[in-house]
Amino acid sequence: MLDFARKRIIARFAAQFQERLEHTILGAAEQGSMFPEGKSKPAVGLDEADVLRGFFHSGGLISVMDLIWTPMFVAVVFVLHPILGYVCLAGLIAMVTLVAIRLGFVGGRQDRNKDCSNRIGELKKMVIASRETVRGQGMSTGYKDRWMRAREDSRDSAIALRDWVAWFDQLSSTTLLVTRYAVLASGAYLVLEGKLTVGAMVACAFLVTRVLVPVNTFASTVPAIFEALSNWRRLKNILAKWDVATSEPFLTAPPNKRVRLSLRGVSVKSPLDGTMVVRQATMQLAPGSLTQVCGTSGQGKSVLAKAICGIARTTSGTITLDGANVARMTDAELGAAIGYVPQNPRFIAGTIAENISRLDPEITPEKVSKAARKVCLHGWISQLPQGYQTVLDPCASTLSQGQRQQLSWARALYHEPKVLVLDEPDRMLFERLPETMDKLMDGLLKQGTVVLALARNSLNLEYDYLHFNLANGRLGESKRVRAQNLNRAKPASTKPPSKVAVLSETTALAGNA
Repeated sequence: MLDFARKRIIARFAAQFQERLEHTILGAAEQGSMFPEGKSKPAVGLDEADVLRGFFHSGGLISVMDLIWTPMFVAVVFVLHPILGYVCLAGLIAMVTLVAIRLGFVGGRQDRNKDCSNRIGELKKMVIASRETVRGQGMSTGYKDRWMRAREDSRDSAIALRDWVAWFDQLSSTTLLVTRYAVLASGAYLVLEGKLTVGAMVACAFLVTRVLVPVNTFASTVPAIFEALSNWRRLKNILAKWDVATSEPFLTAPPNKRVRLSLRGVSVKSPLDGTMVVRQATMQLAPGSLTQVCGTSGQGKSVLAKAICGIARTTSGTITLDGANVARMTDAELGAAIGYVPQNPRFIAGTIAENISRLDPEITPEKVSKAARKVCLHGWISQLPQGYQTVLDPCASTLSQGQRQQLSWARALYHEPKVLVLDEPDRMLFERLPETMDKLMDGLLKQGTVVLALARNSLNLEYDYLHFNLANGRLGESKRVRAQNLNRAKPASTKPPSKVAVLSETTALAGNA
């Protein structure tokens, strides 16, 4: 009953340990540390916490606790009779020797088996995230070949590991059995010689079990112990880095009614090769203003957009929103204040409502439909069999390119942001739905939203805007462009331009599809 009770206690301790540790990690993680690339958890450190919880729950900690009592039991056997003590000690030395040999033979095979398993996991992620690409681009043959080779390697490494583990398990069990019988036989001989009582002989046989069984259990948990220690050290380093980062001062400018978004000497490195992509970018954007940053491909427009949204970490400089440093804002504050329309929209594997609401825990149908109406998307969604509960894949492959753009706009506008960042916005969207987009832009600018568009060429919108050129990672001098100076292309037909045509939501979206 006591053994059962301590297993229940250790299981609950492991669960509480992971829960509190994950709460600490998610609370301390910086914006740049959340949702790292190639990780299955939303923050660095959660994998380590999961491994530690598994170690505690598996009984590895109990085996360490039992091992602490081994010297005491050996001493009691020596007190009962020295000969039995030496037999027990010889069995203990044999078991420890087997543990050392096992670590040398099995350790490398465990690492290879883990690498092979990770490769299988990567191929699974590949087919989940890129199913349409693999199927549509004729990659099925190559994928099958890689899968079979990875599966064969995983199978061979698992069999080799299992063979060695089974061999050492059998040796340990045999050593335990031989030692117990040796102690029992020696005790029987001493009883016949009148040097030991029957009760002491039985006690020694029991104590030998208490000595060798923890050692045998500990031998099977040694790899898990080393892995737990390694994860513990990594976790301490991760939390220590975050403590240093959060203790650094973040200068916050006092609120300025004439400046909503401010960039002062912002530099950002490329996530691929670490080279400086954006250098000393500075701009002051007023509420209700439209700003265009133009530059050719590879000049750092997307990196700059991600830095403003808090996705990419800045190397130097500060970005402030209404006087608050973006690096100090929480994810919830950033999500409510900044809307982001990426160049290539991606979505979560969930419903349309979940995508538009950005997984808002306080989602309401009215708020979701309001965001969809702003971009002329509500009518089409309402005609779907499942409506807003229609499930999409991460690529939204069932939607057209225009519908994906509109859905991305609806998602960005869901929280009525103070800043709307457009990375290479779709020009066709303004041409297909001119009235809707003009009405939307008018509403955003009138309510004080900063609209920042980053594109290769000017969008030629009929609004006053501030123009920047981005070349070699540096912003040029700002230039004010007036609406009357724009020469927007007109249709060749003599009919009134499509901008004054009244299009219903359903007709417009059907034509888009």
